[in-house]
Amino acid sequence: MADPLRLLCFLPDLDAGGAQRTMVNLVNALPRDRVLPRLVVARGGGTAQADLADDVTLVDLETRRVRGAVGPLRDRVRADRPDLLFSTFAAANIAAILATRALPGRPPVILRETNTHRHRPDFPRFMRWGAGWAYPRAERIVALSEGVRKELIESYRLDPARAVTLHNPVAVGALAGSAAAARPEPPPWQDRLPGDAPVVIGVGRLVPQKGFDLLIEAVAALADRSARLVILGDGPEGAALKLHGDALGLGPRLYMPGHVRDPAPWLAHADLFVLSSRWEGFGHVLVEAMACGAPVLATDCPFGPADIVREGENGILVAPGRADDLASAMARLLRDSALRQRLAEAGRERARAFEAERIASAYADLFEATARAGVGG
Repeated sequence: MADPLRLLCFLPDLDAGGAQRTMVNLVNALPRDRVLPRLVVARGGGTAQADLADDVTLVDLETRRVRGAVGPLRDRVRADRPDLLFSTFAAANIAAILATRALPGRPPVILRETNTHRHRPDFPRFMRWGAGWAYPRAERIVALSEGVRKELIESYRLDPARAVTLHNPVAVGALAGSAAAARPEPPPWQDRLPGDAPVVIGVGRLVPQKGFDLLIEAVAALADRSARLVILGDGPEGAALKLHGDALGLGPRLYMPGHVRDPAPWLAHADLFVLSSRWEGFGHVLVEAMACGAPVLATDCPFGPADIVREGENGILVAPGRADDLASAMARLLRDSALRQRLAEAGRERARAFEAERIASAYADLFEATARAGVGG
C-alpha cells in the first residue's frame, strides 16, 4: 500500500469567512490513509482555528499581508518537500505560484477559486491580472461551482481538462445533529424577539455582496408586519444595516447578534432561511440551512445557488438584486406551511450530497491523480 500523500495547504488566515470554514472542513475530513494535510496560514489566530482537528499541524507564517508570505511559504515548501501544494483565495493562489516558481523539485500546485471574478465590483484589476498570470501555471484549478469553472476557463484561457468543479465540503451530519438537539429547546432569539410571529434568518459577512440591505427591504415590504428578521454575522456594514432597518420601520423586529460559532440552533428554529447575495462562489450556508431543516429561498446569483437549489423541489430561486422578488417569494412561503415543510424535507436530502467525507474523498481522488501526473502533467 502506497504511503499517503503529503499535502501542504495554504490560505491567508483562519478568520470567520466561508472559505476558511471550508478549508478547515476539508483538511479535517480528508482520509488520512490517503492524504496527510498540513495547514499553512499567512496570519494565524482567527476564529476558525478552534475547529481545526487535533491531528492537523498548523504553521503560522506570521505575516501581516499575503504578499509578505511568498518568501516564508517558499522556505516552508523547500523544508517540507510536500507531494502537493494546495491553496485557496485569489491572493493566496498568486502567492503560491510565486513561491514555487523556479523552485528546484517544486511540487504540483492546485489552486482553489472561491468566487466569481467578473461579477465582483470589489475585485481589483491588478488581482485579475495576477490571476491571469498565475492560474494557467497551476497543474489544476478547482472551482466551487460550475459557473465559476466556466468563467475561469473563459477569462484566463485555461485548459478545460485542468479545471474541475468540486463543491464545498459541509459537516452535514454534525449540523443535523446539533439542529435536532436544539429543536426541543427555546429559540436562541427568545429573549430579544418574544412572540410567535415567523422568523426569517440570513447568515453571512455584513458586506454588500451578501445583499442584506435587500433582505431588510424585502422583510419591511411584507404585508405581514409582524415577521421578524435575524441576521447572523459580523462585518463593516453592521451599523449601516441596523440604521437601514430602523428607517424602514423594522425596529425591534430586526435582531443582529453578530457572529455565532454554531448557527444550527438558530437555523433549526427558523421559519425560513434566505440567501440574498448579489454574487457568490457557491453558497455554503445554503447547504448548512438545508442540513438543519430550514426551508430555503435564494437569489439565483452568479454563481453557486443554482448548483445547490433545484427550483421548486428543494428550495426557491429568485432573480438577484430585487427586493420585491424576495418579498413576493417570502410572502408566498410564509403563508404556506405545507410548502415550507416539503422544501425542508427535500433540502435535508439534498444536503447529503455535500457531506464533508464525500467531498473530501473526491478531493483525495484529485490530489492522487495530480501527484501521479506530476509537474506540468
